[in-house]
Amino acid sequence: MQKTGFKIVVMVLLVGLIATLAYMLVKGPEKKIGVLKKAPDFKLENLDGKTVTLADTAGKAKLVYFYFSHCPDVCPPTTYNLSKIQDVLVKKGVFGTKTALLSITFDPTRDTPERLKEFSGRFHPDYKGWYFLRGDEAYTIDLAKKFDVLVAKDPKTGDFTHTNLFLLVDGKGDVRTYYSGNDENIDIEGIANDLIQVSKES
Repeated sequence: MQKTGFKIVVMVLLVGLIATLAYMLVKGPEKKIGVLKKAPDFKLENLDGKTVTLADTAGKAKLVYFYFSHCPDVCPPTTYNLSKIQDVLVKKGVFGTKTALLSITFDPTRDTPERLKEFSGRFHPDYKGWYFLRGDEAYTIDLAKKFDVLVAKDPKTGDFTHTNLFLLVDGKGDVRTYYSGNDENIDIEGIANDLIQVSKES
């Protein structure tokens, strides 16, 4: 019964991902980046146990990514791509001041602060602008859904299935667009430029 229910949830996740990607294709790559919705605020903890809210990054364009560090497939390479975006933003002198990255785990039981320090350390993060955040499991899964990122937990293995997207949120707290973490031809420079473009808006 549980197994059947989990398969149904996975199918729903896949349908949601297809719908999102179809929307992105219709929208087109030349996007004038419009507003999709208001991003939900949150209260989470950083690696030092300090509370971080969305409002703490007000005025900065940021990418928000939901993941878990024990992910067997998509999360590590997507995090690596985020690190490459970070590198471009650092070179352009806007990282931490006008732009930021927020990586939010929905697996706090295994993703302890110690574990996340080890995991994040693989990607040479600049912690002045890259926040690795955690909170209660139910809270973070619900938060992901509010960002239109669907997450399902397998009750047998404790692992998760999720839509592998990261979202561009502007300095006013509006969600502007999505990017697929599974894109093999991901445009690192283009995404960095999107962040810079949005960060210049008043």
